[in-house]
Amino acid sequence: MKKTIYLLLILLLDAQHAAAQNIARQRADRMKLGMNLSYLDNYWNGAKEKNFADFVKLKEAAKREKMFAEIAKAGFKTVRIPINFGAWATIDAPYRWHDENGLKTADSFVKWALANNLNAIIDLHHVEFDGSVKNAATTTRIVWLWSEIATRYKNTDPERVFFELRNEPHDIKAEVWRAQAEAIIETVRKIAPNHTLIVGFHDWNSRSALIESKPFADQNIIYTFHYYDPFIFTHQGATWSSEGLPELKYVPFPYSKEVKIETPETAKGKWVENQIKSYEADSKPEKIYADLKAAKDWSEKNKVPIFVSEFGSFGKLPTTEDRCRHAAAIYSAFGKLNIPSAWWEWDGGFNMFEKGTNRIADCMRKAIDSYNAEDRTK
Repeated sequence: MKKTIYLLLILLLDAQHAAAQNIARQRADRMKLGMNLSYLDNYWNGAKEKNFADFVKLKEAAKREKMFAEIAKAGFKTVRIPINFGAWATIDAPYRWHDENGLKTADSFVKWALANNLNAIIDLHHVEFDGSVKNAATTTRIVWLWSEIATRYKNTDPERVFFELRNEPHDIKAEVWRAQAEAIIETVRKIAPNHTLIVGFHDWNSRSALIESKPFADQNIIYTFHYYDPFIFTHQGATWSSEGLPELKYVPFPYSKEVKIETPETAKGKWVENQIKSYEADSKPEKIYADLKAAKDWSEKNKVPIFVSEFGSFGKLPTTEDRCRHAAAIYSAFGKLNIPSAWWEWDGGFNMFEKGTNRIADCMRKAIDSYNAEDRTK
């Protein structure tokens, strides 16, 4: 009798796990084409002496309402909303909110997404700011933030609202991030048991960190990574990234023998110089597909869904045509592999627009359509 009861309990647990996995997978399948809408992550617009708490300007935030409609009209199904909730809370315990305007603006962004029939990802972004604010990203503080965020949004539709636990954990050991993530998951689950969580891994949500890691025990999770390869193309001219990139110019996509890539003095002997040397191989669409297939293989092996929550290219230096070729290589691979994704970003420096306009470039439109052409789930 005891053995029978034990077996029934095991079968019940297995059925519950399978149901949660199916929910996460079904919701991931509905995400399809996504877009990031940045602004509520831009802590640097605030005063450092105030721990950036005043970074949201209400007039600027209000301009974004129409952008949700534009994103939906452009054919995107999901919008990822990076939000620096940490800027509106005290740094040290006992924690409390001290900026209601920021919180109300976050509420508006979620409401505007849902009003336009978009899936909404509430993404805890830049909780560590620029690394200069002591104790901003402790596990205790992030867990408190999520207890508040989950409570605030627990009554939203779990079929359409997702919780992304932390953007790009970095300068943190894999095991430390895992312990932090488990603490967050446990806290959120007590408050919002039905919402699907989105979780990445250490090393800036890298693809390699995903592949090296094991899924968490919670079954209702979509796993994420960011894909900005080849990095010297997507981040050429970026002043905030690796040494040598701010001075790197006119890298084409893909590699061309007709274009000599000059190695800046600041890149010599650094990681960027090695990337320049390997660029011919790294920029081949076949290499991009193989990278993404390796992530998909991890997904299938572990029976969990995946989602690329950021990819794209900085538009300062490369030609629109090169950026479109890069986008097409990635979108085509996403379609073939059935990987939902979110482009970074709608209206910032990585936008898809024809230069000088707020209209998606024709060749970018074709790149997006290559996803639909290859989508195996239609």
